[in-house]
Amino acid sequence: MKRLALLALVVMALPAAAMAGGWATVQLSSVPDGMRAGTAWNVKVTVLQHGKTPLVGAKPLITISKGAKKLAFRATPTRELGVYRARVVFPTAGTWRYAVYDGFTEYGGARTHTYAPVRIKQAT
Repeated sequence: MKRLALLALVVMALPAAAMAGGWATVQLSSVPDGMRAGTAWNVKVTVLQHGKTPLVGAKPLITISKGAKKLAFRATPTRELGVYRARVVFPTAGTWRYAVYDGFTEYGGARTHTYAPVRIKQAT
């Protein structure tokens, strides 16, 4: 009877163990607040599995939005493990929202990390 109970506990624990590896954190090298419209925001995106291990092979995507306008910018790998680079351009002045999809699709753990809105200045 004890073996049957132990087997049942092991079987129930398997789905939880499989999900344990499916999350990541995102760190940005800078924030675009106060930039001028039309100027490139060259940002490094660091993706860390469990907040510690550099994640190679992720496909981060930065999205910016203002009202109905939404643009996406793919981040590409750098020579640093888990670090990706993107060139983002806010086309007009105003308050913009931005988010980073971490691209960590293994284990179904990919998520979009959102940030506070930023104010983009008029181009000079």
